[in-house]
Amino acid sequence: MDLTLFPLVYGLLFLRATGSVSGAFSFTNSGELGYHAQAETMRFVWTANRNDLVRENATLKYGTDGNLLLSDADGRAVWSTNTSKKGVVGIELRNNGNLVLYDKKNKTVWQSFDHATDSLLVGQSLNIGGVKKLVSRVSDKDGSEGPYSLAMEAGGFALYASFPKPLPYWTLSFYEGIKDIFAITHTCKKPVSSITFQSNTEAENGYSQMMEMRLANFTAPPELRAPELCKLTSDQTTSALYSFNTPRFNTTLSFLRLDSDGDLRMYTYSPGIEFNTWDITYQKFGCWRGVPVCGLPRKCGGFGVCEKGQCVACPEVDGFKGWSTNCSPPSLPNCKDASSNSSVDFYKVVGAEHFSSKYVNAERNGKTTLEECRRRCLNDCTCAAFFYWEESSACLNTQTVGTLTQLGNSTHLAFIKTVKKV
Repeated sequence: MDLTLFPLVYGLLFLRATGSVSGAFSFTNSGELGYHAQAETMRFVWTANRNDLVRENATLKYGTDGNLLLSDADGRAVWSTNTSKKGVVGIELRNNGNLVLYDKKNKTVWQSFDHATDSLLVGQSLNIGGVKKLVSRVSDKDGSEGPYSLAMEAGGFALYASFPKPLPYWTLSFYEGIKDIFAITHTCKKPVSSITFQSNTEAENGYSQMMEMRLANFTAPPELRAPELCKLTSDQTTSALYSFNTPRFNTTLSFLRLDSDGDLRMYTYSPGIEFNTWDITYQKFGCWRGVPVCGLPRKCGGFGVCEKGQCVACPEVDGFKGWSTNCSPPSLPNCKDASSNSSVDFYKVVGAEHFSSKYVNAERNGKTTLEECRRRCLNDCTCAAFFYWEESSACLNTQTVGTLTQLGNSTHLAFIKTVKKV
């Protein structure tokens, strides 16, 4: 039986949760060529049991039946590779960060690359037949599943915020000119079958980092089609590259992470640097690619106005007030209260955009009136606000407000639900 768990760059270990006796079985990218890495250079890039932590004296056992089993201190089985009696003869943590269980023909039976958490290592993919998304952590100190996800779609991939209903706040389509989430999830063309994080060491201007989207060899199923998009003609293209950045040094030791704030960042190890050895070589929201940081769903908390990258105000009933972390949306009646609809009203915020307004398939056919949009939100107890675009008669109802972007367009209106004044 083969056992190789200590390659030069990655290491397996138990991670103690901050301020707790519980922990997770993880592996880390040490960023150093050696078995002993300084703690400040470690970056945890995969966790087996992020939502079910174990206690002191938990055990990890690689059994003679070929199964890797994590048990809590009381013997309770917490996590396993489910590879018992599947011909596994060895386990190896490879230098690309992939934990692999293999058979006597050296074929992979199980690999951690097929079970991504919040990060992708170079060469790791999201696949149609496997894990289709990354899920952020709750916070930097809490590694359990958070509200943000990077999801693979039929036509590309998108970032979602779940508060509680998933809403997109950024999308990328394989098909040129098709950028909205409606097109991404409703296309007659061949769907994207895999998305792989790559590092090209032969790039002309240095070391290029990218996401490679590969198409399946079949057209999208009927439930993912829309008649107007079926008119598009297919071509022979089978893959597309979305380039992130071209740093000045080798980017092979990199990982892409959906962070706890909902931003998508790439971290690259910088050799020969004693402090801050991990550079952020890409960031979706901010100065990279021109995506405004105000587009982050909680940039200014659960209820704030963002303008030019700064949190500037709380949009309260009697006007804008100075922003603070204590800003919160109005408290609303319980939905179980039969009279909840009659006890609420709305107040208007001019020039405010919802974080998902550019990406959802809002009703933009010019037939929705302001009053109809208002009525729909009023009759839906879970609706916290509605947004109306006067120039296009578009309507968007939402269960969460989050951060509003102030763009100064007086025809774009937000209406926040609040309790009626007595």
